Amino acid sequence: MNRISIYIADDHTLMLEAMGTLVESIPELALEGKFKSGKALLEAFASTSVKPDVILMDIEMPEMDGVETTKSIRKISSDVKIIALTMHHESHFISKMIAAGANGYLLKNVDREIFLNSIRKAMQQKDFFVEGTQYQNDHEIQHVLSQREIEILKEIVKGKSNKEIGEQFFISDRTVDTHRTNIKRKLKMNTLAQLIDFAKNNGLE
Repeated sequence: MNRISIYIADDHTLMLEAMGTLVESIPELALEGKFKSGKALLEAFASTSVKPDVILMDIEMPEMDGVETTKSIRKISSDVKIIALTMHHESHFISKMIAAGANGYLLKNVDREIFLNSIRKAMQQKDFFVEGTQYQNDHEIQHVLSQREIEILKEIVKGKSNKEIGEQFFISDRTVDTHRTNIKRKLKMNTLAQLIDFAKNNGLE
């Protein structure tokens, strides 16, 4: 079986070493390069005749961040798969990586199985994917929450009580509470602060 060759770019040495160790521990993968900046990765990528199959790209790096590095790599190759590997779950970071030409978006705190499956997914499909974060792209929100749930979420983040929301939509307090529970379950969130952050990042304020 041909192994999937991997480049990693991350300016944090500990994270770079940890991700390298993870890649090397998976027989299906082959670590071909570790880089502490997007600029270093780009220089190596441009100068080698044997390109990696997948690049794991940190977003925030000095000199050249992951967005700009991805754009530059896309000018050289449309074949290599690029996965943003980051701690940022906000939707505007996802949107930037989509626009730059990335194939996927992966949070650094995912487990080994999701990590490997994400690399497999990048190799097999054309559609952009997001793993490890509850946040969705703006156009996907409609597929996560119903229209009524979106309307109620907008009122929840304003700090309105179940009673106030119920009176506004002519439904019972209990029905509002059910909607509130379902919204948290679908978004995998537990606190009002998380809901407010989600609403802000997705234009639902």
